[in-house]
Amino acid sequence: MQSHRVLNDHEKRVVAHHEAGHALCGELLPSVDRVHRISIVPRGRALGYTLNLPAEDRYLKTREELLDYMTVLLGGRVAEQIVFGAITTGASDDLKRVADIAHSMVHDYAMGSAGVGRTPDGDVRLSETTLRLRDEERRDLIEEARRAARRMIVSHRAYLDALASELLENEVLDRDAIERIMTGVPRLERRPGVGLRVVAAAVPEDS
Repeated sequence: MQSHRVLNDHEKRVVAHHEAGHALCGELLPSVDRVHRISIVPRGRALGYTLNLPAEDRYLKTREELLDYMTVLLGGRVAEQIVFGAITTGASDDLKRVADIAHSMVHDYAMGSAGVGRTPDGDVRLSETTLRLRDEERRDLIEEARRAARRMIVSHRAYLDALASELLENEVLDRDAIERIMTGVPRLERRPGVGLRVVAAAVPEDS
């Protein structure tokens, strides 16, 4: 349901760039479903949303696909930081979902290097070293996704601004409007076995 919240002009700009960051990453990454609609009309607790519709039902995800999804989730927060030089509380739900995915990748899907298979929480057989390595792996996965989001947004800043500007004007963008803004921008490609680090490789790595 539509919320009765009223945002001031600065908050609207922040939300517009936040949602544009999600959408831009979703449009560029090869394994992410196309963006169907973007909105900055508050709904319930959400100040805006980006809706992706899958082309087909799928039940298996690769490591790269999960990293792509984390990158899209972090795209909003990264866009805020790039455009406004600050981050807000608006990304709290995104961050929780990213943390949950990273935890599952390491603990449930054995997509890290600190061990294979799932172990019961609190298992005394897990050494402090293994637990520390798993914590580091979760942080590394999240950082890899954050860097990917930053590279994409920095290298496609004009499209981020165009999406945000039209959102501020119309509040809602449908698929036709998104395609018009992104005309001529190809999806990024991933070399076999290379992983997410190949995206926007021409842009220098940030510190």
